[in-house]
Amino acid sequence: MKIAITGAQSTGKSTLLRYLKQDDDLKGFEFIDELTRKIAAKGININEEGSNMSQIFTVTIHAENIVKDHFISDRCALDGLVYTKWLFDQGKVDKWILDYAVGVAKEVIPRYDYIFYLPAEIPIEDDGVRSADVKFRDEIVALFEMYTKELDIKLIELTGAVKDRAKQFKRVLEPKLYSTVDLKEVISLSELSAIGNDTDKYLTDAYNYWVENGYNKLDRAKIYLSNSGGNAGWAFVREDCGDWKGDNVHLSRFTVEFKGDGLGAKMFNSLKKKYKKITLWSNPEAVKFYERLGVRFTDETTEVDGSIYTYGYYE
Repeated sequence: MKIAITGAQSTGKSTLLRYLKQDDDLKGFEFIDELTRKIAAKGININEEGSNMSQIFTVTIHAENIVKDHFISDRCALDGLVYTKWLFDQGKVDKWILDYAVGVAKEVIPRYDYIFYLPAEIPIEDDGVRSADVKFRDEIVALFEMYTKELDIKLIELTGAVKDRAKQFKRVLEPKLYSTVDLKEVISLSELSAIGNDTDKYLTDAYNYWVENGYNKLDRAKIYLSNSGGNAGWAFVREDCGDWKGDNVHLSRFTVEFKGDGLGAKMFNSLKKKYKKITLWSNPEAVKFYERLGVRFTDETTEVDGSIYTYGYYE
C-alpha cells in the first residue's frame, strides 16, 4: 500500500508518523520522513523563502517515492503542488516550476492508496525549521482546499490527539491489514492442480518434497487451500515443528495462482489467527512481502538451489 499523511505545516504530521512507527501492526511499512529538513540541510531555503531549486527537489522526491511498494509518507505530491503554488503567487518560483508540480501531482496522486489529511487544529510550534507564521499556514490550508476540489482528491481527515488520529488511521486500514480467508485442508491431489504451468510445476515439486520427507503420512503436516475471486492459494505447513512447542506452525511451501490481488496476505493472516507462532525460510523475492505482514527475519541463512533463504518468524 502507498499511504501519505498530508496537510499544512504544524498540523502534527511528523508526530503522527513517529507514533505509527511504534505500532507492531505497521512494522512492514517503510516510513518516509518529511523531506523539508533534508532540503534545508543542503543549504537550500525552504518555507516562505522557497525557490525554484527547493521545489525541484521537493516535487521530484515525491515523484520518486511513489514507485516504492509499501510505505507511509510524511507529505506527498499534493504538498509539493500546494507550496509551489503559494511560492508562485509570491513571485518566488517560475511558471514552469508550477507547471511541473501540477503535472507531477496529476500523475502521482491517483497512485496513492490512501491520503490522510490533518487539519490545522493545533497551535503552531516554532522549532527553528518550520514556519511559525499563522497567516502563511492559513493561506496554505486554503490552497489545500482549492486543489482537493479542483483535482477531485479523496482525503481522509484525522482529528484529535495523536492517539485518536492513530486509531482513526488504523480503522481505515484495518480491512487490508487483517483481512482473512478460509483455509480448507487438501484431501485430494486434484486440489493441487493449477491453471498456469509455473504454478502447477511448483505444486508438483512441493508435493514431491512432501512425500520424500514423509510429511504426507503425518497428521501434523497439512496442506491448506484457499479460493477467492477466481484465484487459488496453497500453504504447506507442519504443526509443532522445532524446539518451540504449542500452537505453532512452520510454513514449508506457499504460493498463489495469481499474484497481486491480496490472496497471499489473506492466507497468511488466516495462519496468524490460527497459530501463535509461524516460522519460515524466505527467498529474497518474498522477504518484503513477509515483512509487511509482521514477519521478523534473523541473520540465519541457508542456500537452496543457488538461492539464499533467510529464516524468519511471526509471533
